[in-house]
Amino acid sequence: MEFNQKRNEKSTGLINRRRSVINKEAILKCIEDPMDQYQQNMTEALGDWKELLDASEKLLAGKVVRDDELSPPFRPMVKMMRLIMQVTKESEWNWSNPAAQEIFKDKSKSKIYKIFTEAIVGIVSSIIRTVEIGTLVEIGTGPGQVTSSLCKEMIENNINIPIVISDRAPSISQTGENLRKSFPSLTIDDFIWDIRENPPKELTATLTTPVLLFERFCLPYAGYIAINRIGPIADILVMEDDLNLTGKKEAPDVIYEKIGAQFLTFKEAKKHLGKHFSLIHTCDKKNIESINAIVTTFTLAIK
Repeated sequence: MEFNQKRNEKSTGLINRRRSVINKEAILKCIEDPMDQYQQNMTEALGDWKELLDASEKLLAGKVVRDDELSPPFRPMVKMMRLIMQVTKESEWNWSNPAAQEIFKDKSKSKIYKIFTEAIVGIVSSIIRTVEIGTLVEIGTGPGQVTSSLCKEMIENNINIPIVISDRAPSISQTGENLRKSFPSLTIDDFIWDIRENPPKELTATLTTPVLLFERFCLPYAGYIAINRIGPIADILVMEDDLNLTGKKEAPDVIYEKIGAQFLTFKEAKKHLGKHFSLIHTCDKKNIESINAIVTTFTLAIK
């Protein structure tokens, strides 16, 4: 199925609204396969989430946790928490710290984050293959690795819809330039957008509905307010964030609060999502049960 939509050329700052009924059941059905694959990958790679909780509790208590005590997939995450504990004990956290950048690079290349990437690309590509989308919007694009994977999927499936990438960092312009060079047949616009604020009018002027928007791990640093900034422009929203299901802070939450991450719950996020969307769906229920997770990582919302 091919959807080839022209971008809205008007610069009014308003979204180009078209009458379109979103087939919610078709979307829920089409994400089943990528979520089943996600569950299988997570179960094989991790086994039980409790291992990470136990290790983080030891770190928080000031105890030593050696890498050889951990399953390989958990090591980059524990290494990051170990560094956070060390650095924040003596000074404020700084992302420009070479040690932090190196560990973050290792973390982003780890098995679990490859699984996360495959899952978000699988969800988004399944949706754009199944229902008509006017514009695809990505928040928190970073260096564009996930975007690149998604662009490859679009080309392989003969899908050409406008893509809008965004990040609060000015480097988003270089990321956009790199992606346009790599995928010249696709329409890719880039914008600076801090999602604690309303989207720039220049961004909304490029949008044609239905808008499919996805983000990855942006909410812990932006907070619930970001949902109220995203909600008005998204017709379909895919969130990749760890939202706590119990309402109880665990050791990883306390550790990451030291570097500005906020403790987020699914219950509270759902309240904010309910202001903008009629359907809110936990995509990874099977995985939560399989690995005894206390968070949901993939949430879908549809107007």
